[in-house]
Amino acid sequence: MPLPHFELSSSQYRLLAEGLLRDLPDPETGEDARQDWHARDLEPQSSEADVSELVFLGLVARAGGSLSTTALGAAVHYRAAHEAAEERLSAVVRLAQAAEDSHPRLAGTVWRLADGSLSLDEALAGLERPM
Repeated sequence: MPLPHFELSSSQYRLLAEGLLRDLPDPETGEDARQDWHARDLEPQSSEADVSELVFLGLVARAGGSLSTTALGAAVHYRAAHEAAEERLSAVVRLAQAAEDSHPRLAGTVWRLADGSLSLDEALAGLERPM
């Protein structure tokens, strides 16, 4: 079954990530729960709308005084992390392409490392060889 696409805010992605580390106490359960949120650098009052939406979407579950990231929420979180990593890798490759005229060996090595045809050790060894 394909993973549905969700447009989430950065604070909602942060809540998913925090829930993967450890269940969050439901901030509605009292002061101790709100203090835990503050300790994790989260703002319980401003996050209630985010939590409600995440629960509605099935990405977070509310049970027993805590909030936990569901399997669907974990999949959405990891897909977003994967997409962000792909974007960074693409930026590195574009940088290597832009530097190809001035550093052709480095550019080619970065390109092959990015596409998986070289390991890091092979790439480093190739750069150490004299031209």
